[in-house]
Amino acid sequence: MTHACYEPSRLVEYYPRGNRELRSLFAKFQPQDTIAWFKARGLWLKTEADGRLFPISDSSSDVIAALMLSARKGGVHLHSNARVQSIEHNSNDEEEYHFTVNLASGETERFNACVLATGYSPPGWTMAKNLGHTVLPPVPSLFPFTVKAPLLEELQGISVEKVSGRLLSPTGQKISSLEEGAMLITHTGLSGPLIYRLSARAARELAEHRYKAELILDLLPELSIEEVHRRLEQCFKEDSNLKKVINTRFEPFSHRLWLALCEAAEIDLEQRADSVPLKNLRRLAEQGIKRLSLSVMGKSPSKEEFVSCGGVSRKEVDFKTMESKRVPNLYFAGEILDIDGLTGGFNFQACWSGGWVVSEAVIAKLQQ
Repeated sequence: MTHACYEPSRLVEYYPRGNRELRSLFAKFQPQDTIAWFKARGLWLKTEADGRLFPISDSSSDVIAALMLSARKGGVHLHSNARVQSIEHNSNDEEEYHFTVNLASGETERFNACVLATGYSPPGWTMAKNLGHTVLPPVPSLFPFTVKAPLLEELQGISVEKVSGRLLSPTGQKISSLEEGAMLITHTGLSGPLIYRLSARAARELAEHRYKAELILDLLPELSIEEVHRRLEQCFKEDSNLKKVINTRFEPFSHRLWLALCEAAEIDLEQRADSVPLKNLRRLAEQGIKRLSLSVMGKSPSKEEFVSCGGVSRKEVDFKTMESKRVPNLYFAGEILDIDGLTGGFNFQACWSGGWVVSEAVIAKLQQ
């Protein structure tokens, strides 16, 4: 539901798009406020080891119940099964109502303020366009990579807890910052927090290159290349109890991953460990552990992406109130905007913060 990051200046770093604009939102309503808001309505949250917060009941229906109860107490009238066909804006200030909402049923409703909070929704973006707003084309964010490499064959299910990586375009240009996190090898390629972060940071660039890229991984980012060399020499040369390469162990890698890296460095698993040539050790360190290059062939075929970048242009919204800069009394909140965060509760928090700010602003505006 949110993340245990309580400094707005740090919190905005988890948003590839919208980090500058979100600072003003988080100054007014941040994760601590989200926790307190739900707690006041009987829903307690628990913090996981990685900072993610969930309902203590692990039930999404409890979240819905808290929201619905608050809406009822606030006098909100919910019109279900009332699909909006279009929204018209009346620019005449003398009119009491500024918006006419046309329903698919043929009925109309009139309002003096309108909030678009339609999330990832082409109809919502169409309404925003018709009201004069620019919509940046949405593309997937937060998705696994399809990677085909002999090294990864038979390694499905293996995870590496701490890996750093970056993405290069097919022509060798950097298209992502250096990210760090756990990585999981899947039956089609790579997944896990590191991969989601990279896909989010480079979402639009990856789309432009049709999801083809070079992935550069450092499997031991906490060690320098010299330290890796020393550890490899110790592993292969100094332990006289290990006779063959296949019997060696190299922490923190699983044995299957370790042997796959050795084979990729053209090291014979059946040879004596203390007879491996230095050139093979250098190849293992430099091209296998510290700079492993893999070709990204596309997104995962399982359609696992669950966030998009794109939407209503942030330049056309006043983030102090979430009001449109183009249409008075029109507001935006949530994923209809060109804002997206990394996995871990950040996308929810942007929605909670935007929802709080927009509702406070609308109430203040209508009370003038």
